[in-house]
This record gives sequence, C-alpha cells and structure tokens, in this order.
Amino acid sequence: MASGSKSLTNDDLPAYTVRVSDRAKSVRLSLSVEAGLEVVIPADYDHHKVPELIQKKRDWIVRNQLKLDQREAFFQSQAPHELPDSINLRSLGEEWRIEYQEVSTKSRAIAIQEKKSELKLIVNGNITDVEACKFFLKQWLMKKAEKHLFSWLRRVSIRAKLPYRTTAVRSQKTLWGSCSGNRNISLNYKLLFLEANVVEYVLIHELCHTVHMNHSDKFWKLVSKFEPNYKILDKSLNQAWQVIPAWLDF
Repeated sequence: MASGSKSLTNDDLPAYTVRVSDRAKSVRLSLSVEAGLEVVIPADYDHHKVPELIQKKRDWIVRNQLKLDQREAFFQSQAPHELPDSINLRSLGEEWRIEYQEVSTKSRAIAIQEKKSELKLIVNGNITDVEACKFFLKQWLMKKAEKHLFSWLRRVSIRAKLPYRTTAVRSQKTLWGSCSGNRNISLNYKLLFLEANVVEYVLIHELCHTVHMNHSDKFWKLVSKFEPNYKILDKSLNQAWQVIPAWLDF
C-alpha cells in the first residue's frame, strides 16, 4: 500500500516519480503511458539514493521507453476505436467470431451470449455504444482468463514443485505477470492472445520468483531447469504486444 509520493526532476535525469510503499521489500522501476517512470521504494529506503539509481538504470530506461513509444504508435495505427469482429485466443487454440445485434433496452447494459459449439459471441444491446461493448467484451475475456490461467498456473506449480499463495488476473499494459514478496502471483488476461509455449514460460518465470525475487544468475538458472529455451521465449515477449488487439487498450 502506498504511503506517499514525490515528483522529482533533474536536468541530467529523466522525469520520474517516487512512490513509497509499505509492502515493497526492494526498489522497483516501472514505465507506463499513464504514470511515466515510477520508482517504488520501501519505507526505510534512503531517498537520496534514487537519483544515483536512475543514473545507473539510464540505459534500461531509454531502451524500455523506446519500446513503450513503439507499442503505442503501433496500437494507434490499428484502428483501436473500432469494435472487433473476432477474438483470437492463441493460447487456447480458439478463435471466436463476434456478432452484434441491436436490442432496445432502457439501460445501457450489454449482454453477451456465448455459443461454444460455434465459437461465437453474440453481443446484444445498444451496440452503437462502442465503449460499453468493449467493456463487456473485456469482462468476458477476464472471466475466460480466470478460468484457464488459474488452472494452468496450478498445473505448472505442481509439476515444478513451486508453490504460491494466491493468484489474480489483472489488466496491465506493460507487465505479463508479477509475483509479490508474499508469493502472490498476478497474471495479465492478455496472455490469452499469446502462443501457449510463451504463456507457459511466463507462468514458469513468475513461479521462479517465489524463490528468487530478482533476476539474478540463480533465478535464471532455476528458470532454465524448467524451460531450457527461456532466452528465446523471453526475447519473443518484447514483440508479443503486436498480437494484442488495439481496441483492448483504448
């Protein structure tokens, strides 16, 4: 839980925000379109060390800011404000066709009917309300992710003998998954759009963080024990956002 924040700038450093977290056990950097560069620090961390840390991580910041800019430019070029006519869930081997039917209602509610035998979704309601349609399609995806990713993670956990405490599905722009110091794992519902072997790698990656809360040599050695091709899969994640439908982020 955040207990305070402070915006800082320096002529020699990129703009960033410091957020003090009662839960943080180590310093963490994150980049997002909404928050920019954020430095999350434990409550007992010396604030004066932050500029030096930013300087050391300058290459990482520049590299990831470029990726973020490229990602946003790509999404903007993909007609993000249009409703989709299909949803391709590569990790499950399912491509759902979407049919929109205008139905007069007193409210702005949208109903989604699922025809599993045909892999078809029927969206009923005020379909001229694009944002409402997108909202309920995202809700359908979140439920789909909870059903499949939770059981998938559990199977990998048992096989690898790497237990975790709880899991949650979230909507994140820059993270495919995360693991807290308490071994609580969060998974991005957009993993459904990736290939199954890439999703499996993400699950292994986060489970290995239940042992090593860093990216040390010991961490990667543990990852390689379960996925020898982790370097190739990890590299593929850098471009994986290109298969995520643009309408999900707008």
